[in-house]
Amino acid sequence: MKKSASLEWSYDNEQPPSVQEISSRDESAFDMTGRGERPTYYPYLEHYQPSYPARPKPHRTPTRNKRPEPKVNNKYHTHSDQSGSLSDSDDDRNAKEADQFMEPEPPKRKKKAKRRANRAALEQKRQEIEMETFKEFASTVTADYLAEMCSKASNGRRLIWVSLWLASFVYAWYNIALSIGVYMSKPTATKLNFYEASSDGVTFPTVTICNFNKFNKSYFDTDDITTKKGQLKDFLKITTPIWGHKQELDSASWDTKYDKIVQQSMKDALQTASHSLEGTVEFCKFSGKPCLPADASPGDVADVEDADPTAAFNPVFTEHGLCYSFNQNGNLTMSRTGALYGLSLRLHVAQDDYFETQDVAGFKVLLHNSYEPPMIEEYGFALRPGSETYVRIRLQKYKDTPRPLGYCDPYLEDQFSTNYTISVCVMQYRAINMLKVCGCITFYMDRPDIVLSEGKPYMKPKICNLKEERTCADNVLEGLALGTLKIDGEKVPEPDCPSPCVYTTYTYTVSQSEYPSSAVKDKVVEEVNRQKGTSPGEDDASSWTIERIRDNYLKVHIYFEELSTLEMERHPSYLISNLIGDVGGQLGLLLGMNICSLVQFTDYIVRFSFFKGFMSLVRLYKARRRNK
Repeated sequence: MKKSASLEWSYDNEQPPSVQEISSRDESAFDMTGRGERPTYYPYLEHYQPSYPARPKPHRTPTRNKRPEPKVNNKYHTHSDQSGSLSDSDDDRNAKEADQFMEPEPPKRKKKAKRRANRAALEQKRQEIEMETFKEFASTVTADYLAEMCSKASNGRRLIWVSLWLASFVYAWYNIALSIGVYMSKPTATKLNFYEASSDGVTFPTVTICNFNKFNKSYFDTDDITTKKGQLKDFLKITTPIWGHKQELDSASWDTKYDKIVQQSMKDALQTASHSLEGTVEFCKFSGKPCLPADASPGDVADVEDADPTAAFNPVFTEHGLCYSFNQNGNLTMSRTGALYGLSLRLHVAQDDYFETQDVAGFKVLLHNSYEPPMIEEYGFALRPGSETYVRIRLQKYKDTPRPLGYCDPYLEDQFSTNYTISVCVMQYRAINMLKVCGCITFYMDRPDIVLSEGKPYMKPKICNLKEERTCADNVLEGLALGTLKIDGEKVPEPDCPSPCVYTTYTYTVSQSEYPSSAVKDKVVEEVNRQKGTSPGEDDASSWTIERIRDNYLKVHIYFEELSTLEMERHPSYLISNLIGDVGGQLGLLLGMNICSLVQFTDYIVRFSFFKGFMSLVRLYKARRRNK
């Protein structure tokens, strides 16, 4: 085969030209290694750079019929004739290659360019993978809107689907936000249940009665300020509000002016100067029979002639002073309805013996459970003289759902020594603040269910004396009622006394009529004068007339209207299941999604996040390798 004028070789030769053969042509111009590498550059041979082919692979055996063109590195080699001159057709290309060869790029710039190219390729690959993943997800997800928006339909059609999806998305999440707001507000519903009474009947409430007048005028038989009674009378006159207005007190001189009574408690004064039980309750009948003593068993029968109407009552101290409670132990039950089978009382008001500062006449009555303190000031109702009052009662039971679904705290019982009630909580709240301000508590707060020393229930706080009662305790109670009390410059918060999960109460309806009527007034006048040992003559000041009887007597009947128990059960009306149903309905109706769609979205987000994290690790790994 005829050889060309350039430094090419044919496959007819067994071996390419050797280094000595090439060097013999112009030894001064080349210094080659014979391995196809870049030759050494000599400045004076600027336009002469012969090309050398790469060594063929051993396993490739060329055929004579079809001989491939030899691979030539055009960057460093050119075609030339045997004399070494360049071809005219390759002048421009070889000149450009020579210029690139003369001014090579710095190695660092090449590395940076390569890195940028790698990063661009990696980012493009990542975007392609993300797009393919999203297309696959859009075609398989059960959300219909997404599949339509990512379909191959026209742009106008996809724009319509996008608009519909945006409108549905906004409206759906608006409704979902409303549903979440309703759930967070914890709405409740009340369920009413009626239960018939058992064979033992219904527990009768504890009835506490208090005369509006706290001190008898007859007790203070002297005005001598040097005596104990005279000092107490004068002290009560200047410290008792008249017509609702408090008098100005000069407590600085009390220690010397009332030296005999100022250190005693109000409880001691009430025990000696209040209305007696014998002078208050003159008639008592329960379940159609005379009232039994308070310590009697339910099966005992009282003697009608020798029955003592006062034996069924026990003294108790309240805000109204010394009061008396019927069925204080709570062991009496009622198995019949009607006024004849309830509690019937005739009470003596004794207005003739009212203290000179008392402006209200009658009794205050409270129906309550036996285990809660009688807060008669807040929950009691009044009975006026000259009336016969009928009080129809019904037992109601309340049940609440414990937290977190409801509002009641099932562990409230552990914070109190007895059964938890709102009355116990409120009274303990008042006693704690009074003890902080005054260093003592008022007389009616000294109860076994009011514990003020945590961990030391046997330690009883000090009872306020008369001076502390009027100058400090009354101001604390007024400040708590008005919300203006401050301790150490900070306002005292309202009491946190939630309702217990289960508790009972007695509702009542009151009706009144005149007592005694005009038809029997003569017989009543005669009977009362006979009992008092006076004559019915109108000229006698000690005689009892019908007007005097109406000013000093009243009757009351307390009985069950129904023996059935009304149970009011409060429970949440919007549970988490309702919220899930509403959210699912909005997503399904407006967005075409269901629980499977949520799982698919979650799966796609997890996969997408994993892919991005994996690519970040790859980039970090490559960066560390470059730094090494």
